[in-house]
Amino acid sequence: MVKSEIIKLLKQELDYLERGGYGGRLPWRPVTMFLDSPSCPNRLDVEPNVPCSQCWLFMFVPEKYRSEMKPCHFIPLNDEGESVHTMTRQYAPGEVEDALKIWLKAEIQCLESGGDATS
Repeated sequence: MVKSEIIKLLKQELDYLERGGYGGRLPWRPVTMFLDSPSCPNRLDVEPNVPCSQCWLFMFVPEKYRSEMKPCHFIPLNDEGESVHTMTRQYAPGEVEDALKIWLKAEIQCLESGGDATS
């Protein structure tokens, strides 16, 4: 996948988040980061039809978590290595959204300035 396409997808995910796509600070129903996003190829499917390894977010999943049931939930969102998986057990939904927003912006900035996507 080319860098410009990754940037576009990261920006779409950020836009979805900033528009309250995950329900904002007070979601009306439980939501799952990444899985309830338009980024997820299985978002509207009762049974997943597309392997997670074919999702563009998979490139951000550390190797040791790639066989997990929801590998995108193991993408490190900060320097401490916290992920959606670990943060949803410790923080309020708004705090997880904030961490996701910071991660998305950092990845976009890194790629736009010539760096590589973290993996």
